This record gives sequence, structure tokens and C-alpha cells, in this order.
Amino acid sequence: MNVNINQLELPKASAHAAEALEIITGPEPDSKKLEQAIMCDPILASTLLRYANSPLNRRYHEITNVPEALRLLGFRSVHSAIVTATMRSLLLDDSILGKQILEHMVETSMMCKLIARHCCRTAADDLEFLGLIHDVGMLVLASNFVASYRKIVETAMEEAAEIDRLEYAEFGLSHDSVSAYVAHDFRLPALHVELLRSFHQREPITEINDDRARDICVLALAHRLLNEYVEASLCLPETILETVDQLKHALSVSDQTIEGIIAEYSELTAGKNGAG
Repeated sequence: MNVNINQLELPKASAHAAEALEIITGPEPDSKKLEQAIMCDPILASTLLRYANSPLNRRYHEITNVPEALRLLGFRSVHSAIVTATMRSLLLDDSILGKQILEHMVETSMMCKLIARHCCRTAADDLEFLGLIHDVGMLVLASNFVASYRKIVETAMEEAAEIDRLEYAEFGLSHDSVSAYVAHDFRLPALHVELLRSFHQREPITEINDDRARDICVLALAHRLLNEYVEASLCLPETILETVDQLKHALSVSDQTIEGIIAEYSELTAGKNGAG
């Protein structure tokens, strides 16, 4: 079948979440209006508090209210909370696969941020956000085509076949194009929208000459580390064109740094007290 993205059921922000999104992506965000919009949406407010108290952002004390969370986290984290809360709206109550995909996205987000803290600290929040939304296309396809997508996942696991290639054979597109479509709706930077559109179908990165190449390498390395070195919730074969060694070289990170990132990730995820 040939799937038309415009006919898919896509994540749709609630009225208050859409208002918050409008505020934080505007030229001069109004913190008070943002706080009011979030507090009018219980799901968004609870998602923001979970994010504030996640291992990656944990403070010396528990964050218990929205104003405090906003003061400590800032607009980028609110943007992430809106995306997470909205993506959850796609999940069916009994969708084990959907929940695994969402958990994979949260894990990738965390890994991207840990990697970025070592090689491009000023971009860490943006790369955390990129990791969070990078596979939202999987979530959309899994929720729109429950039986057929479950079969694709089973085939990918059994035959070690790249899921993006199986998606293209079944639907005439891969989750990359769906992720890019949703990312545009959620107002990600144009750089990241285009990056997602071709993440699995591009030329291998051998050296980093711009932010796009850097961000591709961080996302690719996050996938490699999750699939090869830690116990992740969902290890689906995907087309990743670079090896760990090639990515380490491109990002100028040492074996010792990689070991430290893996150890930090394992410590943060002990008990699975995640952001999502």
C-alpha cells in the first residue's frame, strides 16, 4: 500500500498545550501566560513535573509545582513536555509496542543529551529534544496500522532486517518522513526537520563540517550505544550508516568518554525512573 501522510492520525496537542506551544515558540515568550496555560492542562502539568524530577534533571529536592519547574527548566524543557504529553495521546491503553516505542524515544533523548554534554554542550538541550521526537513516525505508524506494524516489528527482530526498509516496502514510506512531518508541526528547527526526513537515507558522515553533520552523529551514536552496550527497552534494527568507532572519531570522543557516558546512562536509568 502507498500511505498518504495527510490521511494518518497524527499527534494533536490539546487546546492549552497548543497555546503553550504558541507562547514558547514566539519571539518574546510570556512566562506568566505559559504558566497559566500549563496549569490549565493536568496532563501537561504532570508531564512537566515528571520531566523536572527525571534522573537527567534531578535536583536536591523534589519539584512539586509548575512555577518552580518552569523557573528551573526553561522553555526547551516545556517544549519537550508538550511533545511527550501529546505523543502519549496516540497510545492505546493495551499498546505494549506503542509504549515500548515511546520509552525508546525517551531513552534516546537521554543518551543524546549525555553525548552532547561531552562534545557540544551548548547544543545539549536541542539534541535531547531531537532524540525525543526522532522516532515519532514509528509511533504514528504503529497506532494507525496496528496489526501490520506489529508484523513489521516481528520480522525486523526475527530476521535482523532494518525496520525503515520494511516500512518502505509495506507503506511506500518510512517513519523518517512521518517524523519530519510531525516535527514540523511541533516547530522543531528546520535543520532538525530535514535531518529527520533523511536520517536513514543519506551519505555516511566521515567528518563534521557543520551542525547538521554533528547532530546526525550524536543521534546515530545514541542509537549505536543503546543497541550495542546497554539494556534498552526496544532494540530494533535500523539503518545506521556509521560504526561506533567512526562516530567516536567524527565527534572527537575517546573510548574513556564513551565508557563514562554508558556508565552515567546506566546509573540514571537504574529503576527506570524516566522522563516520559
